[in-house]
Amino acid sequence: MKKIFVALCVAVCAVCPLKAQDSTPANAAPSVQEVMDFFDVMDIRTQMQTMLEAEQKQLKLSFGDMFGKMLPDATPKEREQFQAIMESTMNDLFSNYPVEEILRDMVPIYQKHLTESDLKAVIAFYSSPAGKKILHEMPAMTAEAMRVSFTRMQPKIEEVMKKMQSRIAAMAAADRESKGKSGTSAAPKSPTTNQ
Repeated sequence: MKKIFVALCVAVCAVCPLKAQDSTPANAAPSVQEVMDFFDVMDIRTQMQTMLEAEQKQLKLSFGDMFGKMLPDATPKEREQFQAIMESTMNDLFSNYPVEEILRDMVPIYQKHLTESDLKAVIAFYSSPAGKKILHEMPAMTAEAMRVSFTRMQPKIEEVMKKMQSRIAAMAAADRESKGKSGTSAAPKSPTTNQ
């Protein structure tokens, strides 16, 4: 869930190039309603729902992998039980996800960093044809950017994974070796065997 919240905050901040709030009294903080209007213009609820659906799919895959590793020879009945447990868990987790409460919790953050005039300008921009186009195209642009980024990073990630596996294997070998040495040297010699 933290990933969803962090991703949402990053996405909102990325599309909102705003100046820092001036500390003079003339720049009043936006009202709760103005921040909620901003969330509406930015279609934050839909973005959160989309991220929740993606998170739910990822969790199902992870749980499925975990089940497969723990019970590789599961019977059809066990698989059916697992599916029922997983669906129930997912429904409990995601059907009660407090989107509105989270949005209300986020309001003071926006009030702290933005002025009323900042928010009005942002709302005006994202209500304009150009702003609406950016909002409409942002998911596709983000997905394409992520693919480009992943393509660039994939060889580095694979290299790091190989190094990590090598280091873990070396650690495990050293651990086995030290246990083997300590096991043989720690055993006291019997006085009868030396005579």
